[in-house]
Amino acid sequence: MSTNLIDSYVADIGRRLPRKTRADIEAEIRSILQDMLDECSQKTSKPVDDEMTFEVLKAYGDPEKVAATYLGDRYLIGPSLYPIFWLVLRIVLVVTGVLAAIGLGIALSQTVTNPQGAIEAILLAVGKFATSTMTILGNIVLIFAILEWSLFRSGGKVEVKGLPVKEEWDPHSLTKVSAPNQVKMAETIVETVGCFAAIVIFNFYPQIIGFTPSLNSVFVNGNWSTVAFIPLLSDAFFKYVPFLTFVWVATILLNIVLLRMGHWTLIARINSIGLKGISVLIAAAMLAGPSLIATTSPALVSALGDPNAAGFLMTMLTQGIRLALWVGIIGGCIDIIRVIYRTVTDSQ
Repeated sequence: MSTNLIDSYVADIGRRLPRKTRADIEAEIRSILQDMLDECSQKTSKPVDDEMTFEVLKAYGDPEKVAATYLGDRYLIGPSLYPIFWLVLRIVLVVTGVLAAIGLGIALSQTVTNPQGAIEAILLAVGKFATSTMTILGNIVLIFAILEWSLFRSGGKVEVKGLPVKEEWDPHSLTKVSAPNQVKMAETIVETVGCFAAIVIFNFYPQIIGFTPSLNSVFVNGNWSTVAFIPLLSDAFFKYVPFLTFVWVATILLNIVLLRMGHWTLIARINSIGLKGISVLIAAAMLAGPSLIATTSPALVSALGDPNAAGFLMTMLTQGIRLALWVGIIGGCIDIIRVIYRTVTDSQ
């Protein structure tokens, strides 16, 4: 098990380091630790075991502090906050790029017969994206720089009410994180990006949520003005958006904390259960409340010109949304049961 302990320790340091130098530094640290173990084994005339490995790792130091020695000491955002900063920045920039592409597509669709207007739309979109990117980057850097100064660089040991006081690192903690308690990085990042996109779309770009029943006129004469755009969601749905936004924001914050820690804790699981429970209640309220579909059968008949097709499409939309809500309720309940089971089994 000693080799596994060293691998876990080195990996804990490596995840805090830049990708370019990570492999070389990990190899260097692993070599140093092996030399320390060999020297300790010779001095004590004992074979290397787990207890000796724990002592060597304890002597070498907290992975966070070891990583800091390779990152240097001159920075706006230190090693404690840098992984979160980089993660948040990537998520926000990806979502901003996707939304900019959607906005450009809508703008181009309105100028399809005007080449000069299309060029102007592209230049305007590029300028807005560049401006938005610089604004987002500046705001995120400023926020994290303030956090870095207030929490870690203001002199002395800072204790913030509501935040746990960091205990002395114990190498035995490397054995405490079981596979079910490890955070799934890809899944958590995808969920975070999805929540951020939902916040932006439903709060700032609700006008893009809809559909067009036919694009035949575009292929026939290239005229986008004859394409009917039908809003999908009704005002009844948007009454739930503030509550959904609260859940999405809380989920993003929880995911950022989980990605920083790398493992689940009891408090994190309790928060997860609470958020999933709120999501289930919102979905149940939507299911029992007024229709979430904005369009009506007469409106579809007018757009399609075919009563049978309009009736079929209306049924598909209504049943599709009800099915999605039921899937969300059942899936949420299963997730709650699964999280409760893991919480109970881990506490035993």
